Amino acid sequence: MIEAIGKYNTAKIFTDTIDETAYAQVLELCNQKAFEGVQIRIMPDTHAGKGCVIGYTAELAGRVVPNLIGVDIGCGMEVTYLGPIDIHFEELDHFIRHQVPHGHSIHQKVAHPIHKPVLEQKIENIASKTGTIYEKHLRSVGSLGGGNHFIEINEDSAGNKILVIHSGSRNLGLQVAKYHQKKAELYCTDRIKDLTHLQNEEIGLLRKSGNLEAIPAVIDQYKALMEVYQVPKPLMFLEGAGADEYLADMYAAQEFALLNRQGMSRAISEFLNLNYSKLEKFTTIHNYINPEDKIIRKGAISAKAGEKVIIPINMRDGSIIAIGKGNPDWNHSAPHGAGRLMSRSRAKDILHMNDFKDTMRGVWTSSVSTATLDEAPMAYKPMEEILENTADALEIVEIIKPLYNFKASN
Repeated sequence: MIEAIGKYNTAKIFTDTIDETAYAQVLELCNQKAFEGVQIRIMPDTHAGKGCVIGYTAELAGRVVPNLIGVDIGCGMEVTYLGPIDIHFEELDHFIRHQVPHGHSIHQKVAHPIHKPVLEQKIENIASKTGTIYEKHLRSVGSLGGGNHFIEINEDSAGNKILVIHSGSRNLGLQVAKYHQKKAELYCTDRIKDLTHLQNEEIGLLRKSGNLEAIPAVIDQYKALMEVYQVPKPLMFLEGAGADEYLADMYAAQEFALLNRQGMSRAISEFLNLNYSKLEKFTTIHNYINPEDKIIRKGAISAKAGEKVIIPINMRDGSIIAIGKGNPDWNHSAPHGAGRLMSRSRAKDILHMNDFKDTMRGVWTSSVSTATLDEAPMAYKPMEEILENTADALEIVEIIKPLYNFKASN
């Protein structure tokens, strides 16, 4: 465990290895007065992110930074137990490639109606204020996306097949994040302007009254007030009504992300001639704010006592199934994956296709290509590192192994 000791806070980092950029991002958080007093805990799979470190957890304390959750709001894993069935992977792959939109694609028409009037109204409101098309958001339900999103068939120790889908809120989450981060930047900038104006007014009155000795105290008072809002651009935040509006939109995007994954899970289960409603299933989310415990988790998962979770490792090694221990020192959280060992650009620079193909032997996939080289198992930290560093947060149940893997490769 490493501690990042900043000016206003100290964060615990639950690993002994962290790259310099990620550590600098943690330290920057701890140096901000706006983050004073919150319990910051960084998960073992931490690595540098855009604007904020991945693996961040903390209590929600009145201020919300849209960038902390990021653009893929509600991204997570949907796990569906299929039973000890036989699957023809070539046929499954053909179905997924033609019936589950991936990459930037969405359905040509609404394939998975939401049937939730309140959520539909929220999505329509988001579309209106972000200048996007409501119907296109509805057509993206049941679509995978790209990057590290995937569809897998895994097998457990009893020979049961397990469908695992990793996806998020698609363009809806992106629009919510962009819209509210712009508002956060404007809010913090305006607060500094307003406080500066009030300070100048108060100093002017003191000068007129001849009470010059009181001016330094006024300057110190306003300096302390303004310091809260003097944060780096990626960490600018919302308070009050602005924070409430973001949270409402974010919760809508989180619900949308869940329905998106469930749409794909249902379609694949029905293709396999299974009754989706009768199958055992669970969800693990890793980019969100939990409305119940008010914990911010950026690249981290909830691991309350007795909670069943999944942690994906890579395309070759599968996923960890575990039970949370509810450790308060970990913010009742756990890592969301193995964590990247190298950036996407570096992976494409130094990894070789032959090695990628060799390491994927034994897994049926049509997705091994130069387009997915940055997702090769070698680009991620080894499973052993996660297993060693999570004993205080998780009880490991088993490791499920991939038989089939699909990622967007074009």
